[in-house]
Amino acid sequence: MASMKAIVLNGDLKSALCAVRSLGQAGHEVTVGAERESGMAYHSKFAKDSFVYPSPYTNRAGFVEAVIEQANEIGEKPVVFAFSDATYLSLHEAREELAEVCTLQYPDSEKVAMAFDKASTYSLAKVTGVPTITTWSPSTSEELTRIATHETYPMVLKSRQSVTWKEGKGVFGTACFVHSGDELVKKYKDITEETGEAPLIQKFIEGEEYGVEMLADKGEVFARIVHHRLRSLSPTGGASVLKETIIEGELYRELTELAGKLVRALSWSGPIMVEFKVDADSRKPLLMEINGRFWGSLPLSVFAGVDMPTLYADWVCNGKKPEQVVEATKEVTSIHQAGDIAHLLKVLFKRDTMRKVLYPKRLSAVRDFLVHSKATKYDVWSLKDMKPGFMEIVDILKRKK
Repeated sequence: MASMKAIVLNGDLKSALCAVRSLGQAGHEVTVGAERESGMAYHSKFAKDSFVYPSPYTNRAGFVEAVIEQANEIGEKPVVFAFSDATYLSLHEAREELAEVCTLQYPDSEKVAMAFDKASTYSLAKVTGVPTITTWSPSTSEELTRIATHETYPMVLKSRQSVTWKEGKGVFGTACFVHSGDELVKKYKDITEETGEAPLIQKFIEGEEYGVEMLADKGEVFARIVHHRLRSLSPTGGASVLKETIIEGELYRELTELAGKLVRALSWSGPIMVEFKVDADSRKPLLMEINGRFWGSLPLSVFAGVDMPTLYADWVCNGKKPEQVVEATKEVTSIHQAGDIAHLLKVLFKRDTMRKVLYPKRLSAVRDFLVHSKATKYDVWSLKDMKPGFMEIVDILKRKK
């Protein structure tokens, strides 16, 4: 593949670091952007240059302007990689202006809206035959009261979008558990007021989580990996910190078939991740959500031999893609150590109403934290590129001030 230029945003994220390392080792010139100079990918030896941009949560126009300025400075219309909803959606909104100086790949606006709004995602799943978790979206206070009175608990309240902009300021979406009708009604109203959008109400399902990560061109998948989430940032959810690939079996076939239906229905072009929860009782996969961008567990894809960043770059810049779907051919496990520490601390010390349901025993958690297979890969730490591992710690401490 001919050398090209890239801008990798979200330099504080491990997925961005993965892309920088992947692209840099492939011989491409990579410029890293981040909100802070302490962002880990900012310090990778595979980054040729770097810049700081305003947060898209507080200054979307300034963020876009900074990307445009950097692209002009680099020249040759660098391909842009985004790793959060805030950066992706901000770029999408300004895509016509950005297209003059950057190389971008977006599906049409209607499809992007479907992928990033959970209510729209579930509607799409219904018509494509993809099973979902039972979800309510009450349109009146009477309907909300009926749900609160007659359904069983705990239940889940989930924002429709992971980020919304209210009066020009980004508001993070949320997901929380409620244990009574009064609590449901109160938190439902609180979330609506905070985000400007009514949340979804979902039945609580116990089970394990799986993700299908893909690159697609107009709905046709050309690279794919399936992972099983073993531990998350919190026992109640969040980013995966310990995960493994699955490469065969009935569940693998079912997950890829269901995810493929959604990708085709969206006629999606670009990276996309489809998340499922497999019901502990029925073993039936149920759609959780779609992430229409590169995902947090991207390092696992590269470790498993599916180099999504370089495949994406070659496709976007040169129009080249594999003739057959590139898939993982080996089982791999990877860990984000900082995230795993956060998981352990929550298990040991956090007071949580869901502890009896979702938390492991403390001694078991300590044992599992200490014992890993020697073959486990590290998302951030690398002897070939050590500085980002140290800078992640610095960045975490800075954010906590």
